[in-house]
Amino acid sequence: MTLPQIAQLEIPDTELIQQTSPEKVHKTFLWDFDEGDFVLKDGKLIEVSGIEYVKVWVEKALRTMKDSLIYEGTGYGSEHHTLIGKNFHPDFTRSEFERMIRDALLQNDAITRVDNFVFTQSGEKLTIEFQVKSIYGSTEGRVTV
Repeated sequence: MTLPQIAQLEIPDTELIQQTSPEKVHKTFLWDFDEGDFVLKDGKLIEVSGIEYVKVWVEKALRTMKDSLIYEGTGYGSEHHTLIGKNFHPDFTRSEFERMIRDALLQNDAITRVDNFVFTQSGEKLTIEFQVKSIYGSTEGRVTV
């Protein structure tokens, strides 16, 4: 018994033409953080890019505890949640908040710098404001713990 002949594919020795730009395209869907759901327009998800993408990504990353079950092993999210309720020296706490927020946000290759941290204490609430610089421009970030 002989096996059937299988067609031989011939691939020419030419360079492949790259059909996408060499830069990564950063996109996400708009999220309403107050409602906890995607923003829809005419029943469809709204896709954002550029600085709007950065704003959504920053908020999502900081609201997510690092290595939570759904993102385990990816490094996505922030560790700053681990400091909540701890009683360390204020200088150490501020330094750690800065480091943890910066580490979380710099995982995104669109974000180039996180700086200008300002800490405001109001009762038991600590608000941390900072500037996020990206390849698309700058935006402000805020975390309240």
